[in-house]
Amino acid sequence: MQRFLVLTLFILAAVPVVAQEEATPGATEETEPAPLPPYKPKKPLRSRMYAGGWLGASSSSAVDRIEAAPEIGFQVTPKIQLGGSLVYRYRNDKRFEPDLTSTDLGGSLFGRYFVYAPFFLHLGVEHLTWEYYDPFQDELTKIDANHTGVLIGPGFTLSMGPRAATYFALLYDVNYDNNGPNPYDEPWVFRIGFGIGL
Repeated sequence: MQRFLVLTLFILAAVPVVAQEEATPGATEETEPAPLPPYKPKKPLRSRMYAGGWLGASSSSAVDRIEAAPEIGFQVTPKIQLGGSLVYRYRNDKRFEPDLTSTDLGGSLFGRYFVYAPFFLHLGVEHLTWEYYDPFQDELTKIDANHTGVLIGPGFTLSMGPRAATYFALLYDVNYDNNGPNPYDEPWVFRIGFGIGL
């Protein structure tokens, strides 16, 4: 009986070893490696950049204005754009005698967050060096001034093809001073611009 019990235990102990050997016969053979996923090249940096800007002109009985702002931007993610621009503005203010003719210069940095394409939220900081006449002086004195505006507001883009778009934005200058001189006639600024992918 002991012999039978020892033989049974020996057979039961050997079955898992045999099963393991049969389950892994390919372990000693060379297997083919799994195929690599298809290669997806990263987009080059330049393909996420765009150049463009905005142009503006207005004329009234009080002020004539021509504006140009070339800009360059970068698509950080599908929802985020960052960029910067230079600002040039020619102004002829006919409310004074003689007319105030000035060239305003500046620059801006901005970001746009596309909440739901084509609609975005714009946040920008714009610094302008501009001139105005001091209305409290007996003689007209031209004053050089600086203004740093914080422009926020909604906008949307209109596709003009696979690599071009026009944008519209209604921006509010948070730093607009109702009681002081400002480079803009009111705190609301409406802009139409364009961008072309590089």
